[in-house]
Amino acid sequence: MSLSKSAARDALKQYFGYSEFRLAQERVVERTLEGRCSLVIMPTGGGKSICYQLPGVLLDGLTIVVSPLIALMQDQVSALLANGIEAAALNSACEFEQEQSVMRLAETGGLKLLYVSPERAVSAGFLSWAGRLNVSQIAIDEAHCVSMWGNDFRPEYTQLRRLLALFPGVPTAALTATADGATRHDILQQLALPDCEVFLSSFERKNIKVEVLPAQNRIKVMLKFLGARSKESGIVYCLSRKSTEQTAQKLRQAGYAAAHYHAALPADERRRVQESFQKDETQVVCATIAFGMGIDKPNIRWVIHYNLPKNIESYYQEIGRAGRDGDAAEALLFAGYSDMRTLKQFIDNGDGSEQFKGVQDSKLQRMWDYTQSTSCRTNFILGYFGEHREARCGHCDNCLHPPVTFDGSVLAQKALSACYRLKQEVGLNLMVDVLRGSTSQEVLRRGFDQLSTYGVGRDVDWKSWRHYITQLIDRGFLAIDFTRHNAIVLTELSRAVLRGETFVELCEPQEADFKSKALQEDEIALPDNVLLQALKALRKQIAEREESKAYSVFSDASLKDMALKKPGSIEAFMGVSGVGTFKADKYSDEFLAAIASHVPQEQRQMTSDVEIKKVTRAKSKPPANDFLLGKLSTTHLATYELYEQGSSASDIAAERGLSRQTIEGHLFRLHLNQRQIDVSELIDSEQISYIQDLWRALDQPLRIKVVHAESDGSVSYEQIRYAVCLLSVSGSVI
Repeated sequence: MSLSKSAARDALKQYFGYSEFRLAQERVVERTLEGRCSLVIMPTGGGKSICYQLPGVLLDGLTIVVSPLIALMQDQVSALLANGIEAAALNSACEFEQEQSVMRLAETGGLKLLYVSPERAVSAGFLSWAGRLNVSQIAIDEAHCVSMWGNDFRPEYTQLRRLLALFPGVPTAALTATADGATRHDILQQLALPDCEVFLSSFERKNIKVEVLPAQNRIKVMLKFLGARSKESGIVYCLSRKSTEQTAQKLRQAGYAAAHYHAALPADERRRVQESFQKDETQVVCATIAFGMGIDKPNIRWVIHYNLPKNIESYYQEIGRAGRDGDAAEALLFAGYSDMRTLKQFIDNGDGSEQFKGVQDSKLQRMWDYTQSTSCRTNFILGYFGEHREARCGHCDNCLHPPVTFDGSVLAQKALSACYRLKQEVGLNLMVDVLRGSTSQEVLRRGFDQLSTYGVGRDVDWKSWRHYITQLIDRGFLAIDFTRHNAIVLTELSRAVLRGETFVELCEPQEADFKSKALQEDEIALPDNVLLQALKALRKQIAEREESKAYSVFSDASLKDMALKKPGSIEAFMGVSGVGTFKADKYSDEFLAAIASHVPQEQRQMTSDVEIKKVTRAKSKPPANDFLLGKLSTTHLATYELYEQGSSASDIAAERGLSRQTIEGHLFRLHLNQRQIDVSELIDSEQISYIQDLWRALDQPLRIKVVHAESDGSVSYEQIRYAVCLLSVSGSVI
């Protein structure tokens, strides 16, 4: 590929509004542009989508994105369209006519990214059709679904080789947020990606404060927690459908805008709850795990697990739905052994193989061990995913309220030595039996009583040994290999301990006294930011006008940066994080006006350090203004098909659930794109002449709002765009 690093950086700012890459994004993008494959392990909120969306913009051809959730596809497509990038989705929610429109766009080069479900991607019909397309990249999102060792195995993912085989030489990016060593290895084997490099970013989520409490008085504790967070969005995960309903009802009784969500609800109700939450009309959603994976809502500030999750992968994925914008967030988990027993019954009664049940059983046990740990909880999770370190995180309850510790170096050496002598082939319980010199049948049968480490830990009781070894696993000095019957194995940190070169700090065995750990309130209460609230109000107004989600306009992080920098010019506005060329052209006037009404001119920033360059791609757009029309999209074509059937603008609006004004805009654009539309009922010749004369008198402004304001609202925005575009259709329609 001839595309340069500078082109990728310029496109990052132009289309996504960011001046710098995060984590391994740039290296992944470079490999894709070079035509090579990547496996990307990056935490939720780390920017995985940029890794394939940015090459999708730059490459000459179509990017096919395999994604397992309809809601996630829709959010991604909406976000891309909001950034001026042509994208669409094919899934079971599409009507036949909509599918045909999307397929025509893909065939004619009208799309840069096409999202498909795994079921669709491996179907014979799709494969036959896709083989004719100019595909330049394939992205497989939630790639852990391909592995039995992952937390959400889906058989359809194992068939994705059929899709990849259609496009030899086309770069593929497989991406996921949660994959331990066994899952990563399995992904590479199942997908058989050639020359694939693994990009493993740190699993740590530094912006999320983690707390574990006993499963007692949960509603009372939750109300206390929410009391200081009354305006923040959050999710409460429950184990059963009934508990979602009961919990939501209790929160509503306490005055919170709460709703429940589970798979048994009618599809329309699930959609309503989800949309209400995304629009910030519902503050709290109490849900089973059926909710959230498809939510790309960046301003979720907290996640509560009312019940124990089934494994570390699920837990870490779910808390990652908080703080996706990078701002501070919180995760609270209620730990109750009754949940442990319930989840164990689910596994035992499931339809999986004995091997699969064994894996899930072990992972559930590690989830419970996590809740009982007195060492750094973040390090526990990092060690689980194969990332080992000693330094404490400083943002979990055990770091914020550290337990009493002692020098456990000798105990650690005994445990690691026993692991070595046992050839790293036995589980935790049998290892403890050897350390304590047990005369059990298993120990004697396998000759473990002949090992030099047999009985070296007789002075420590069985329960304490298990506690210490669990801590050593938490700290990364030992690990569990799930692929070999949960054998305890050494790590890269083990050798220094065995040589006496590392001090090992352990905690005395004790019952976790979560009751004494009060939830910590933020130490600093930020004053009410009048400008920020004004910007949020404007964002909401724009979102309602465009019938979109507020964060599709700008994220909270962008608005906070805007309120901090206080831009007073388009150049300074472009320097705000998350502001790209497309959104600057579209929204700068309104936001700069809002800032000007709250901030004196001398306090506004007029320049920016960010250099914005135009990026050349196969099908680039001219500089945007209010009178430049983009290509006809899927939504325009859907309106056209209904119009051809004889439906009026009002009928189409009712049929599609859109406003009449939106449909009128569609019809105007269709007419300007040479479709047979009778617009005489939408605008008359006098109105056209009036608008065109007014536009000329105002020195041909690029903004519709200038003309609209001068007309005192006597003509609509869509009428103004249409009348001005009539003056030079060839220069307005792409």
